[in-house]
Amino acid sequence: MTLPPLLEALQACHRAHRARLAALLAPHGLHPGQDTLLAVVWAEPGLRQVTLAERLGVEPATVSRVVERLERGGLLERRRDPHDGRLWRIHPTPRSRLLEAMVRRNWRELEDAIVASLGPTDAEQLGRLLTATATALTTPIEPA
Repeated sequence: MTLPPLLEALQACHRAHRARLAALLAPHGLHPGQDTLLAVVWAEPGLRQVTLAERLGVEPATVSRVVERLERGGLLERRRDPHDGRLWRIHPTPRSRLLEAMVRRNWRELEDAIVASLGPTDAEQLGRLLTATATALTTPIEPA
């Protein structure tokens, strides 16, 4: 089966981005997706897992698995909510904070590679088009 051209291009871009990011993160023991979750926790320490899932636009079960893996790796810790002992809040560890600059540098390297390839004007236009595409793809579709 051949995908329509736009879908093929989106998938190829996604695969290339993920592969490049994986190569940059691997030496630090991280996988794509973990960097994004860590960035949210670095910016907003103490979120509940359900809130973290909402921020990332993923299912809570997905966040649970990633948090468990990062917790085992010493990058996150769960702490009881001081006001409601039934709730857990997710916090970065000092070890994860050491990775923050590296993760942000990796993101800049990826973006710089795109800008170098396309040029600043086309890269800016691509950003607008991708944002519009994401909006279109998150708009609910009425069943036929």
